[in-house]
Amino acid sequence: MDFLCENHEKAFNSALACLKPTPAQLEHGLELHRNLFAMDHFGFLPSACWNHKTVTAWNELKDKYVGSRELSKRIEWMQYDECCDDPECAAYFRRALRASGLNCMVQTVAEGKSREEDIRRMACNIQLLRHFSDTIAQAGSCDDIRRINAEGKIAVVWSVNGPPVVGEMEDGQRELHWIDDWRRMGVRLMHLSYNRRNFAADGCTEPANGGISDLGRELIARLNQAGIIVDVPHTGSRSSIEAAKFSRKPIMASHTAAKALFDFCRCKDDETIKAIADGGGMVGVYTYAGMIGGSDDLNQVLDHIEYISKLVGVDHVGIGTDLQYSRRWPEEVYQMRGYPRSEYSGKWWGNWEKHPHAPAKPGESQTGSLAWINWPLFTVGLVVRNFSDDDIAKILGQNFLRVLDANQA
Repeated sequence: MDFLCENHEKAFNSALACLKPTPAQLEHGLELHRNLFAMDHFGFLPSACWNHKTVTAWNELKDKYVGSRELSKRIEWMQYDECCDDPECAAYFRRALRASGLNCMVQTVAEGKSREEDIRRMACNIQLLRHFSDTIAQAGSCDDIRRINAEGKIAVVWSVNGPPVVGEMEDGQRELHWIDDWRRMGVRLMHLSYNRRNFAADGCTEPANGGISDLGRELIARLNQAGIIVDVPHTGSRSSIEAAKFSRKPIMASHTAAKALFDFCRCKDDETIKAIADGGGMVGVYTYAGMIGGSDDLNQVLDHIEYISKLVGVDHVGIGTDLQYSRRWPEEVYQMRGYPRSEYSGKWWGNWEKHPHAPAKPGESQTGSLAWINWPLFTVGLVVRNFSDDDIAKILGQNFLRVLDANQA
């Protein structure tokens, strides 16, 4: 096994210890992962750019008291640049992607906070696509994905965490026409809301649990028309159910889990999961420690996949990690000084302060069994749980291709 680093080896061994596959199961699972179409239904391209330049810049900006938000933003844009400009970081980026064994991934390219910030994030992702054109390429359709894979590259499908609507509320056409621009730029999945309530729908952290607004119905119709998948992973239960009802095309909850197994705001109850499946849609299970409950490791993720498969059928489930593989430089070497993460990570924006999700096993999503780089072992886990090869193919990516194709029709 060609490990990227010590943490990769640690994560791999942690997953093996968790799954306890037989030699035959391990061999078969790894072979399936090599041969099947495998994709992350919602994740982030690897971050390989905490180099000396970015850490030095962080410390200098911190000493200038630029403020936590400004510091975070400037370093974020710089990290994209360094991923491309630093040969060591660029090589690591490519190796991490190849090590995952993925053929495709949904990449979130915008948070939905403002159009200006979304465009800046999209620009950074365009830079990655251009610089790493030998490894990744943007896809907007199933045909695109197949062509990109045939070229030996990994397809990247763009997602955004909210609609690009300003909220002047004067002209419906003016409010919604940006949907078409997002489509032209390649966006193919869009959240209706992110935890909090917006003009379209309640988020999953709202106590009122309200439904879709009239403008939200218009938004869904516009997304259907544009061929963009309505995605409800951070949307409240009533709004999610109504989205499945109002949408003419299958919707997704790209990264969530089953509330029946863990009563957390980000998980979906049975009624919501059934509503999504009844419309031909699908639910992706995330691998985010602290949000899955139970053993809080890869076995618990597999429990959620099994539960949803038994509830609505294997045609309606996938894996959307909501994770990223990050390269962490030794702290004893670079001694990065900074603000506590809670001060600049957007906890207020996502209403996370009222819904803490400290993992039972710290580090499980970074260097443990749930680490993004462990994707081949996620497939091994499905083999250990006795899913058939055909069902594993559906979970790994065929279900998504069906939903994407249905939304393009």
